[in-house]
Amino acid sequence: MPPALNRTRLAWAGDLPTSRAACGMGFVSTPELGHEAVAFGVNALARLAHRGGLDADGKSGDGAGLLIQVPHRLLGGQYAVAALFEWDPRARAIVEAAVTDGGMRLADWREVPLDHDSLGARARETMPGIWHGLIEDPGVDPDEWERRLYLVRRRAEKQADQEGVRMYLPSLSSRTLVYKGLMAGTRLADFYLDLRDQACESRLAVFHQRYSTNTMPDWRLAQPFRMLAHNGEINTITGNRAWMRAREAELEPELRGAVWPEGSDSASLDNALELLVQRGWEVSEALMSLVPDAWEGRGDLAGPVRDFFRYQSIRFEPWDGPAALAFSDGVVVGAALDRNGLRPLRWQRTRQGLVAAASEAGVVTMEPADVVERGRLGPGQMLLVDTRDGSVLRDAEAKERAASRHDYALLADRVLVPVERHHVDLEPLEDLPAHHALHGWGFEDVKFVVDVMAETSAEPVYSMGDDIPIAALGRTPRRIYGYLRQRFAQVTNPAIDPLREKAVMSLRVLLGARHGTLEPEGGTDRELLRRHHPAVPTEYKLLELESPILGAAELARVLEDAVVLDATYLPDESLRDALHRLCREADEVSGVIALSDRRSGPFRLPIPMALAVGAVHSHLLATGRRMAADVVAIAGDAVDVHDVACLITIGASAVHPYLAFATVGDEAAPRYRKAVEAGLLKVMAKMGISCVSSYRGGEVLEALGLGAEVMEMCFSAVPSRIGGVNLDDIERMA
Repeated sequence: MPPALNRTRLAWAGDLPTSRAACGMGFVSTPELGHEAVAFGVNALARLAHRGGLDADGKSGDGAGLLIQVPHRLLGGQYAVAALFEWDPRARAIVEAAVTDGGMRLADWREVPLDHDSLGARARETMPGIWHGLIEDPGVDPDEWERRLYLVRRRAEKQADQEGVRMYLPSLSSRTLVYKGLMAGTRLADFYLDLRDQACESRLAVFHQRYSTNTMPDWRLAQPFRMLAHNGEINTITGNRAWMRAREAELEPELRGAVWPEGSDSASLDNALELLVQRGWEVSEALMSLVPDAWEGRGDLAGPVRDFFRYQSIRFEPWDGPAALAFSDGVVVGAALDRNGLRPLRWQRTRQGLVAAASEAGVVTMEPADVVERGRLGPGQMLLVDTRDGSVLRDAEAKERAASRHDYALLADRVLVPVERHHVDLEPLEDLPAHHALHGWGFEDVKFVVDVMAETSAEPVYSMGDDIPIAALGRTPRRIYGYLRQRFAQVTNPAIDPLREKAVMSLRVLLGARHGTLEPEGGTDRELLRRHHPAVPTEYKLLELESPILGAAELARVLEDAVVLDATYLPDESLRDALHRLCREADEVSGVIALSDRRSGPFRLPIPMALAVGAVHSHLLATGRRMAADVVAIAGDAVDVHDVACLITIGASAVHPYLAFATVGDEAAPRYRKAVEAGLLKVMAKMGISCVSSYRGGEVLEALGLGAEVMEMCFSAVPSRIGGVNLDDIERMA
């Protein structure tokens, strides 16, 4: 039996804010339906109070919550439940109308029993009305009911946005119910009286005590979310959100906008996971696809599991960063770690069938004599419990089950075309100094940067810091890259070491149009899916490259499948018009767009490649065509690692720095390339990013000295805090 609920706040729980490194979270699963799982979850939150933020009033916290199965005995029937946070009394009518439009009936609104006195003053000031809408079973398959309820929630959210009604639905499901709020974990069951009721029954509980690092505390941002409790940071969140918006072009209009842009990184990951599950994915399969293992460098993975990850990499870039995850769809409950394993997760199982996993040991009380198995999750590992039969799947079993659903090797091989490296002579350029001047190179760029990289296979090392004036204040014109600064990991979010962590880092790149990325099982042919047959017809191929830095041989192969767009312009055409022209031309391309400034010369000016890539990337995102084309930059103005990194994070999938290669010559080009690749890994590592596929399009930059026109057209997700030069200014500096 669980211990008695602990109502006493530990004396030191709110006194040492500097001791809190991250959120506390986990799950507990019991073999029988009852109040035991709920009580265990409540006590776990009390023991994780030191992992959360606490307001000066001693009661308001950063947030705490519990996800459980719908407690049918407590509710008096087999209902789905719409948990509603209501700041506007019109919210209930909006939800009820959405339920009716979805072909269901909302039987009643239940005012959730609460103890307002348990809240701190700050939490009470922002507290919503909290209601449970009881929705009758429409008599359909349980999975179909869940999909209908998901559509109901999306309709209600969109209608509320249109009417300016502030509301939030922590859960709307026939399987799960979320209790959460802006309090410390010790006070969750004091506030929600349901959690103390013996009729509140579940076989599972996912718990979370929040420590807010990158967003302000908010009732809506308390966790668990609808499927997920997350401890960590998603370093690539800007890019992940952008790529999810791009994928939504595949969806019906009512499903678009699934990822909440104003939410936390954890909320966005939960949105993506929930969307995939409602599209027909198993929850573990979806999470393995969004937060994959470091499969590229792991020789110990089973072949089918490697094939699964290789195939899913066609569809999704990793949501990259330190992450410990507890998750449930109401049937399966589990825990997982990111590929680096930078957050702790320990688990135990008793002979009676109790399973618990948490961010630290001792959170769930178990008699030592009853514990038959214990361990900790390693990097990229997963633990699953199926509450229907109590079966526990360790990492290898869980992944092999997901990988066994199809012949993923065949699926991947039908789409991926590996491009091997081999040497071919570079195309010679006449009058290199003239090309250098045209693309904004200086004497020092050649002597102290490119030549050094070509000689040592590494970036140049200096004994002093960078004393070059910022581009906006410099006396001489600078290339656009000089106005862009790399961001780096901060607060509770660690950078990683690209040397020690090399095994989990990857420069692998895929080039080409993606289709059906949100469909389960690799296709939409229902008959073939029913027979578990992988031979779904495909009309597209993706080039598989070891690195985004293209040598002459790889470029030649890429150009066989690419459409080359001219990134130069005549003097009588403005830079602004040239960028608009590129965007119009990109609209007509499916597959690979190669932006090339090779035609630049005495009578044609090069478009700064950062502007060209940024404008095309932003335009395709805005028009919903981004998944239909990848961008390759054939750039004369890319000199060093920073320049190449900027092009990739702005949206280029691959870069061919042809002028740099021509400058160092055939013999030294491989060493220069090796230096750029090592430097790119270092730049990614400073932000805690392991995969270049996640860095691509992530816009992990800050601008210093670029004006609103440039930012809006080319770098829409990059912050620029002081304004600066516009397109006319840049054109005059060319």
